[in-house]
Amino acid sequence: MRTLSVILLALPLLWVHPCSAFDSTYAEAQEAYDAGDYEKSAALYESLLNAGAANPEVHYNLANASFKLNQLPTAVWHYRKAWYSAPRDPDIRANLHFALAATGAVEPAPGISERVYTLLPLKSWIATAIVAYLLLSVLLLLSLLVPSGRIILLRLSLIPILLLLLSGGGWYYWHRLALHPEWVVIRNDATALFGPIKGSTAHYKLPLGALTRQRKANAKGWIEIEYDGKRGWIQEEYIKRISP
Repeated sequence: MRTLSVILLALPLLWVHPCSAFDSTYAEAQEAYDAGDYEKSAALYESLLNAGAANPEVHYNLANASFKLNQLPTAVWHYRKAWYSAPRDPDIRANLHFALAATGAVEPAPGISERVYTLLPLKSWIATAIVAYLLLSVLLLLSLLVPSGRIILLRLSLIPILLLLLSGGGWYYWHRLALHPEWVVIRNDATALFGPIKGSTAHYKLPLGALTRQRKANAKGWIEIEYDGKRGWIQEEYIKRISP
């Protein structure tokens, strides 16, 4: 896995992008990366994001450049952001794994349901639900118009019904990222405390670049996070939010 990841980091991810003013900057960023000018490459990819090109290939390539610059929190942040839009992409998953290993952080272990719901990004689950709803409507209409085939059509209706249920679960999973967003640790001295008060007892140290999940927040800028199965409070200045 590590050998594969090193190879992947050697090249930017190549996705086809529609021709636009985006292309020249994107090509220049790739050329800078290939020439080993990772600082220039990262700056150019950052400018594309600032201009509104928030797509997975830009996040991925910026993550690669950031990794080469040893900016691990930035690399993890952008790999995870790219993963939100393309969760099945093997390059993104492999390099995210590699970056987290480089930080010494514990990688989140998804459960069975999470593995299923992250097969598709949110937009794809919504599209699947729309298609399933239309298919179900057609099958039910045909069952009314063709009485002789009603039993078969009703049995076939179970397929779009199952897809609707699965899509609902997928939508709920991604929706929860807005309720319980992920954060990346961006400071070396990050420590989770037992309470949301300065001077509270330290609970555990957080590695630079670690991925954490928010559980609670208060109006004073304190976030209750979960990392490696443990919860603790930390001020927002120590972490950077990824999720919408």
